[in-house]
Amino acid sequence: MATKSSRSHTSVPNSTAEPISDEDLIRGFLLDLRASGRVARTAEIYGASIKRLSSFAREMGFPPLATMERDHLRHWLSSLYQAGNKPGGVHVRYRAVNRFFRWCVAEDERSDNPMEHISPPKIPDVIQPYYSPEQIESILKATGRGTVYALRDTAVILCLFDTGVRAVELCGMRGANIDWQDQSILVTGKAGKQRRVSFGHKTATAMERYLRKRAVKGDYLWLTTGQGPFTVNGLRMMLERRFADAGVEFRGAHAFRRGFAMQYLAAGGQEGDLKELAGWSDYAMVTRYAKANAGERAIKAHKKLSSADRLNVR
Repeated sequence: MATKSSRSHTSVPNSTAEPISDEDLIRGFLLDLRASGRVARTAEIYGASIKRLSSFAREMGFPPLATMERDHLRHWLSSLYQAGNKPGGVHVRYRAVNRFFRWCVAEDERSDNPMEHISPPKIPDVIQPYYSPEQIESILKATGRGTVYALRDTAVILCLFDTGVRAVELCGMRGANIDWQDQSILVTGKAGKQRRVSFGHKTATAMERYLRKRAVKGDYLWLTTGQGPFTVNGLRMMLERRFADAGVEFRGAHAFRRGFAMQYLAAGGQEGDLKELAGWSDYAMVTRYAKANAGERAIKAHKKLSSADRLNVR
């Protein structure tokens, strides 16, 4: 299969052009990602995906990124499935590599994007684990209000379940962005996009109680024992501890977001409103949650309308 040469592989008069290295390309790509406002976690995931592809190519004796062809990429994607990666994980790698090669084209490092005619992995319409109201209640009871950190953790758990914000969005919350009258807060999401999310009376009360009892005043809403802002890793460690205390299995911070979406739709919330509150750019995720929620409603309805239960037999 023929692929057009990259700019880095064209001949230069009176010199021998060296192919641009994978390391140089990856460095330039990551710098561009950060310059475009991508959060550090996104850049980290994308960078890891490109480096993984580069390592795979070296092991297989494939060409470097600047001259890699479509069949090499298909081989790599197949290897991810063979290694046990789930479709969602492969889809993340696919998006990262596709964006990388688009950047290469824009930077004249390649004249083509070899991912262009490779279909993205299909992700099954399956909702990953999420927390139920009963589980949240158990965790809150175990957390209590005995210390300022218990007050903080209670408010954090309520905020995650009530707003559906991402972990990085919660960690970046600032007290100055709270509108107490409207009971909403401005958060910064992916690619620096901002939106206001709403929280209810119980969450507002928990947040206000924590802020009132907190000895240190600071910009960030959630502070650690060292009085610095929460990090995503610090948030995860706190949640793991609180879940363990309550005897509830911890399924990740993102399970709060899924629980929020399911509860919002179950309570009669509109799909368009959910899209805005959750900060999704399209309806793909909303549709997935709506389908799952419809299935749960149908099962509950069947418990009342079972055909066999209405038979006059024992």
